[in-house]
Amino acid sequence: MLKHLFSGKAEFVYLAVILILVASLAFYNWVIAVLALILIAGVLVLTHKSDTERNREISRYFDAISQSVDQATTYAVQNLPIGIAIIDKETSLCWANSVFLDWVGSVSESDRLDRVMDNLQIEKMWTKAGYFFEVIDSRTYRVVYKSLSSEVTEGDGYLILYFDDITETEQQKSLCLKAVPVFGEIEIDNMEEVAKGMSAVQQATLWTDVNNCIVSELTALGCYIHSYSNGKYFACLSREALDTLKEENFSFLDKIRTIHTVNRIPVTISMGVAAISEELIKSGRTNFDGLAEKSRAGLDLALGRGGDQVVVYEDDGDAHFYGGKSQSVEKHTRVRARVVAQAMHELIANCDSVLIMGHTREDYDCLGAAIGVAHMARLSGHPVHIVVSDQNDAVRPLTEQLHADEAFDDLLISADEAARICTEQTLLFVVDTHRGDMTAASNLLDMTPQRVVIDHHRRCAEIIKRPLLTYMETSSSSTSELVTELIQYYQEDVELSKLEATALYAGIVVDTKNFAVQTGVRTFDAAAYLRRCGADPEIVRSIFRSDFNTVKLKAELISRAVVRDGAVMTDCGRLEENASMVAAQLADLLVNIKDVKVSFTFYELPENTIGISARSKGEVNVQRVMELIGGGGHSNVAGAQLKGMTTEEAQAAVWKALKEVTEETEVEQA
Repeated sequence: MLKHLFSGKAEFVYLAVILILVASLAFYNWVIAVLALILIAGVLVLTHKSDTERNREISRYFDAISQSVDQATTYAVQNLPIGIAIIDKETSLCWANSVFLDWVGSVSESDRLDRVMDNLQIEKMWTKAGYFFEVIDSRTYRVVYKSLSSEVTEGDGYLILYFDDITETEQQKSLCLKAVPVFGEIEIDNMEEVAKGMSAVQQATLWTDVNNCIVSELTALGCYIHSYSNGKYFACLSREALDTLKEENFSFLDKIRTIHTVNRIPVTISMGVAAISEELIKSGRTNFDGLAEKSRAGLDLALGRGGDQVVVYEDDGDAHFYGGKSQSVEKHTRVRARVVAQAMHELIANCDSVLIMGHTREDYDCLGAAIGVAHMARLSGHPVHIVVSDQNDAVRPLTEQLHADEAFDDLLISADEAARICTEQTLLFVVDTHRGDMTAASNLLDMTPQRVVIDHHRRCAEIIKRPLLTYMETSSSSTSELVTELIQYYQEDVELSKLEATALYAGIVVDTKNFAVQTGVRTFDAAAYLRRCGADPEIVRSIFRSDFNTVKLKAELISRAVVRDGAVMTDCGRLEENASMVAAQLADLLVNIKDVKVSFTFYELPENTIGISARSKGEVNVQRVMELIGGGGHSNVAGAQLKGMTTEEAQAAVWKALKEVTEETEVEQA
């Protein structure tokens, strides 16, 4: 007891002094010393008793405080404004606070959380720390995870999940994103053609109706729209308004098309829209400077594809197309053709050589247009060559005639030869295509900065970059028609040879199916000019005549055809000669079958490639079908080449694309 009471150094000193004093007192009177010692012992006992009682009271006090703290801690943990869950390696719930259970619902111990949390990847999170986002019962949570190692806990350890409800924050973010401005450029495609022959009053009425329709449809969605020129508008709308227009597939295009006109030609408009990606907005790197330029590029793309459609540059950076259901309206004016011809004349005069190429596996339109451009270029006296691909069997009758004629003996060269003679001063013409990956020699595009594109196909997003001159008229029947017009304006007294005129004439005949499709006034004008230049229709007919074996082959392929839901397909396999021509002719035959709306022929090409020829009677836009699988063309005539696919896979891809376009068309018509 004494040791306990006087455990400290100070108490030991006090005891020593008292004992010395008692000893000194005993020297004089031992009786008094004994009494003093008894008194001191009594005082020590009473002091010990008092200290013990006080320590008990302090202990009870601290116990009460500790209990209160434990209760408060438990309450605080259970009722934190965040949910807490502890799981094992099998994602079984080991413990959770009441907040988590209220948020998640009926989850009990031993239940696996990976069944209610799609983003819980225990293998990647185990023994680590981080966070992820999870949506549970339409609520959004930021989940912070931290592992408890086996050194701290018994067994394999645990993973602690802290749930922070950020639903309201995400809702506010969503509202902010919906309000982000989107820029648009709008242009009326064909007001000049529609208004031709109308009186001033009729033109004014038509203009008012179209303008009111555009303005009312967009302002109803809270858009700002401003007309800055005749038939041209600038629009600023929200992402929410853009989403609404996309859901409706830009239905106001249809409303404008139904506006009554005297000459029954529907008014169409084109629109380019550019939106900032959500990633840029969330990262704080929002920049609106390039939106106007991008919306203008979208409008140019829509116009290049024939108009009556909308091109939207969305979050993924790619162009998305809406509309485009009507046929391109033929342009009656040739002003642009004259301007382009003059520009070509200047470009050719300032170069040192000219190379011309079309798409790989050339057809008659491609080669005919190239021969026409070569004629114009040869007038300047510069070296001129046409680059042809290795797979040119479809045009072999024409190439053989060119090789047989001394005037064109060195005109056709291979891609390798072209690469050797190409310089920075070489002027490169690309005809009948505007996609670099489809050209006969795509490497030439990187070797010369001077490029000219002439094409009649609907423009796609993958256009050749930065050409000096682009001439694209989707209303034209063929590229050969465009080149024929350019020849007439290139210089006075241009005299085509019989073979050149026949080649251009063949290109027009092929693409118009002997003047049956995509044929306008300018098509017949071009054909008449070529006939005056000596084009021989008999030579053209002889080119397309089929021998007896080919006729038998077509009959066999037709017998293999399968008809389903108004579409007919047939597998041509690997054809020995003229695969693309035979497949195209077969598609033309099949589409004329009763109750058939579209036809598709499939044929094998070298390099593990499947070629597709598509035809339509007009109810289905096969250009949109082919575009979905990487091809293109026109609304009634289109095609594609799919690499790395079997015929069965190609057919499945076409069926899927056809179904998508058909369903989209049904929704638009509903």
